[in-house]
Amino acid sequence: MGANKIPFKYSIFFIVLLGLQLLQAQSYVPWATGQSRPENLEIKLVTIGPGDDLTSWWGHNALIVQDTVLNVSRFYNYGLFSFEQKDFISNFAMGRLWFWVGHSSVASSLDFYRKQDRDILIQTLNLLPEKRMEIASLLVENVKPENCYYLYDHYHDNCATRIRDIVNRATDNQLYQQSTKQSRMTFREHTRCFTDSHFLMDWLLMFLMNDTIDKPIRQWDAMFLPSELAHFVTNMTYQDSTGRRIPLISDSYVFNKSKNGKTIPNMAPIHYWPTGFFTGLFFAGLVLFFAFLYRNGHPAYFKYATLAAGLIFGIPGLVLFLMSLFTNHTVTFYNENLFLANPLTFAVVFFAVGYIRDSKICETWLKFIWYIHALLLCLLLILKISPSFNQDNLLAIVTIGPITFTFALCHYFFLPEK
Repeated sequence: MGANKIPFKYSIFFIVLLGLQLLQAQSYVPWATGQSRPENLEIKLVTIGPGDDLTSWWGHNALIVQDTVLNVSRFYNYGLFSFEQKDFISNFAMGRLWFWVGHSSVASSLDFYRKQDRDILIQTLNLLPEKRMEIASLLVENVKPENCYYLYDHYHDNCATRIRDIVNRATDNQLYQQSTKQSRMTFREHTRCFTDSHFLMDWLLMFLMNDTIDKPIRQWDAMFLPSELAHFVTNMTYQDSTGRRIPLISDSYVFNKSKNGKTIPNMAPIHYWPTGFFTGLFFAGLVLFFAFLYRNGHPAYFKYATLAAGLIFGIPGLVLFLMSLFTNHTVTFYNENLFLANPLTFAVVFFAVGYIRDSKICETWLKFIWYIHALLLCLLLILKISPSFNQDNLLAIVTIGPITFTFALCHYFFLPEK
């Protein structure tokens, strides 16, 4: 969340930016050289709305530091990564994706997001001068080459949580103290607020993630989302070192409004399980119809449907199995959806190829695989009675379950014996 993918056409810009950062990390901002006076600094929280590509669906946060007297400002961005990084693909697959914090021109950075037609909200933090200088100095330290990289975590360490922690430090831990109440939604529900118009991607993301994102969380944890951080600080007051209780935000304005409605969504998740249920029933009905055709001398439809089912559910099942055993993606571990789709589901693909060629051995193996899937589905439904099996995977169950169970029924009751 809060990731800012760098499109290819902007890669040169950010490569040059990083080069300047490495060469001049401390030399050309006045708060890094002692030229800025604390009372002349302003710290601004930037919240950027959802974008078009997957990595920007959940929005983004950044900080602006500005010396109002020397007229110098910088845009500090914790959401930078690039496909050109060494071992990017392998690191991404293994859950070890490295992000970095960089700084750039405020005007060019805001223009970058404006051209993407994204909402941009800018809020000035109402902090005492010494706290503003503390944040500015911390950012200078963070962009140093030896400090700028961090291991990205979708829910616990991203562009929003890094900035949340900085604001919490500036308020002497009062942001944390005021956000310990239970959030109105879980990690999964917060995530799904931003996938409401992407059924297939929503299905895949929810399929891959386990019950660790279904547990109650605090408002503090919910601020993994940039919009949640912006919303919380908008209404927050805190006690400064003089004993005064003051609002954290002294000024707020919309720098850009999306023209195509790409705004922060309603803070309630879309529940796709009815769509998944009717989708599962529809394709289960097709499988039954193809089995009827098989009985009447037209086996090809059923056989190719078997191949399609192995591909559609077997590939996600195999990916989930590998992610849950061999990667650092902790949100995939001990995933109940392995009862529904797994490497055995992917094996359907290979046996289906032989099945299409009228291999009796392949047909026997396919029967066995579908029977196993039917048993695993029944076992999962029984286990769901237990509080230990509390993963919110109704969408996967109602989508995959009817189809795999129907294949088992067809092999047992309807298909002709050779």
